[in-house]
Amino acid sequence: MALATFVKINSVNNLSDARYCAGMEVDQLGFVIEEGQENYVSPKDFNELAGWISGVTFVGEVVSESANLSELAADYQLDAIQVMYPSQIEKALSTGLKTIFSTDDLLTAEQALNHYPAIDYVLWQNDEGASLHQLKQAKRLVISAGFNAENVKELTNKTHVKGIAMQGGDEIRPGFKNFDELADILEALDTDEYV
Repeated sequence: MALATFVKINSVNNLSDARYCAGMEVDQLGFVIEEGQENYVSPKDFNELAGWISGVTFVGEVVSESANLSELAADYQLDAIQVMYPSQIEKALSTGLKTIFSTDDLLTAEQALNHYPAIDYVLWQNDEGASLHQLKQAKRLVISAGFNAENVKELTNKTHVKGIAMQGGDEIRPGFKNFDELADILEALDTDEYV
């Protein structure tokens, strides 16, 4: 199985999500790496999860503006770091990791892409799909809302975005997880089914 577009899974916090998504050949798994934040994954837990999977890249997701990015990046074996504040972009780039900027504002997204050409992509957390046509650099945009299994193929083709991001979630109990919506979208993007 191969997916027809780039896919990132946000806030992975359990082995069920990590193994399922890696098996479905998503591109990136994101882990919240700030202690005290929702869905936080400790360095120890991250290493255990990472040891069970292959074929994906790992993103450290940073939520607060005051986070020490260099210290956090040193505690995890990451491929990329994701920040939410424009003031963090330079610091994220200085870690040597790929940098992802997350925002829900289209103007901020465009300014970040124009001002920081080294950003890998912007994760746009907004469901105003019509606004995507206004963005000149849509190919460096990953969208995390406004799509479902029925429209994801058309939306990614029509807007020429880099890809999509979806939210990981908690297990019902260890080893048990409901993947219905996630599975429907990933199966819709399966290149064997993609027309």
